[in-house]
Parts: sequence; structure tokens; C-alpha cells
Amino acid sequence: MSKKILIITGGPVKKLDAFIAPSRELGMDVTLASFYDLNFRAESEGGVVFRIKDEDLANFDLVYLRVVGKRLESATALVNYLVERGIRVVDRVYEKSLFIPSTLSKSQEYIRLVKNGISTPKSLFGSLYYLRDFGEKYLGFPFVIKSTSGKKGRDVWLPRDKSELGELIVKLRVREKTGENFFAQEFIRASQRVRVLVIGERAIAGVTRPAKWRKRFAEKVDGIFPEGKKEAVYPVPDKFADLGVLAAKAGELDISGIDILEEDETGKLFVIEANSAPSWNLIKKDVGVEVEKEILIYLNSL
Repeated sequence: MSKKILIITGGPVKKLDAFIAPSRELGMDVTLASFYDLNFRAESEGGVVFRIKDEDLANFDLVYLRVVGKRLESATALVNYLVERGIRVVDRVYEKSLFIPSTLSKSQEYIRLVKNGISTPKSLFGSLYYLRDFGEKYLGFPFVIKSTSGKKGRDVWLPRDKSELGELIVKLRVREKTGENFFAQEFIRASQRVRVLVIGERAIAGVTRPAKWRKRFAEKVDGIFPEGKKEAVYPVPDKFADLGVLAAKAGELDISGIDILEEDETGKLFVIEANSAPSWNLIKKDVGVEVEKEILIYLNSL
């Protein structure tokens, strides 16, 4: 029996158009909406009723938060309403959050991964001054500094010594004062990363991506990194698939993009990101997998 499913995004609803054809093909009852379509009424006598496109959310069996974006208050209210009524929320991790962030906390992400025995780069979280004072001792130069809000490989730096680190801290302090957070990680010498798309307990496909930002710093580290390649990974080799699924489970993510580095010298694997709301355009383009159809089949199985 087909479930009644809502897929909601923080951006324009047209971003969800790729779900239309497979939902019709599968004969599924799927509503696509934006948080702009969400409203609720609160009355002392009638209680609280959330509606999306004039339909009570209590009528849905499952809600998939594709992207939250800047609709944090709406997402938080929505998830709490759904949880109180026993309606399944995807991703699972949202069901445990009283407050929904636009992207899942990087610190909590790494805590979950480490607690579950997932191999990750050594990491430091704290103020920029803390990263400055303890980065060299704990991680050694060069080490990576990232913004917790950075996306698509942006806002990543690789200071190679105290001088470069000091200059970087001065620049980033301006952003830290506005509320931006940063963390530091050991530098893994790997020429490329593998993005594995995990749906449920299946690694359905992947792509490799050159570690582009590393090329900018190639002259700052010993050795020359091989040129990484962008290519399809299908089927996903067991070593990447198994680690990807384990990382998704650790992060309590139903649909995720797991980024994995394979160290050039040792072949050791490290999970560097467990992304909720991942982009899968490259996987669709390079691999040809019908991602939206796979997601709908999974959602209906829950």
C-alpha cells in the first residue's frame, strides 16, 4: 500500500520537480511543497493545526525534509508537530532535535561518527584562538581549518606554519565575531575524494571528485599530489559502500552523501563529511541512476 508522503524544501518548490515523473510512474501519493506553503493556526480551544497547501499535516504518513535552508523556525515547529503525532520524519536525526539547524552541526556530526567507530581525521572544535594555540601540537603542520557553514569545498584553508596560521586567524576573526564557527582537522594526503550516495542501508552510486582545494596548496606540502579524476563509481566498491552505510547509520541519516578520502600512501579510508540533504546531480549525470525514484521507493518502504 502506498504511503501518503510530503516532500518539502526550503527553496522554490520547482527544485523538487524531478520527483513528479517517478511518483506518477510508481503510482504514489506524493505532495511536493515549499516551506512557503506551510502555515499553522494556534487557538486555545482548537489547539494547533499545521497545514500545507490547505491540507492538515496529520494526514501524511511521512515527511521528507529535502532542504531546510533558512526556514529554521518553520522547520523546527514542523518537526515537533510531526513527532508529537507519530509521523515519520526523514532524516531520522531531525526527530531528536528540538531545534532544527539549516545544516546539521559539524561538531555533533563528528561526535556521532567517532562514537560509532567511524574513521575520521583528528579534529579540534573551539575558538580560533584555541585552534591557533593547540592546532600544531595536536594536528601538526600543515593542518586544515574549515568553516562549519562552508559548502561545496569553499571556506577551507591549509596553513603550513605559525606565520600563515597567524595571518589566517586575524582574517577569520572578523567572521567569527559575527557568529561564524570554525574547526581544524589533520591534513590527509589524498588526491581525490569519493562521494557515496546512501539511501537507507544501500550505497546506490558514487562519484570521485578531485580534491581541488588541495591543488591550491600543493606547493606548501611535501610531494606532488596526483591529479584526481571525476568519474562514476558504480557499482560502489565494498570498501566505500560499507563505510558509507556505517557513517550514514552513525549520523542517523536516511538519505545522505558520504564523502570519503583514501590516503594515497596507506590506502586508509577517512570519512570527512556525512551530508544530509546532499546534491546528487553529478551522480545522475555520470552514473545514470534514477535517484528520485530510488528515494521514493525507499520512503514508501518505511
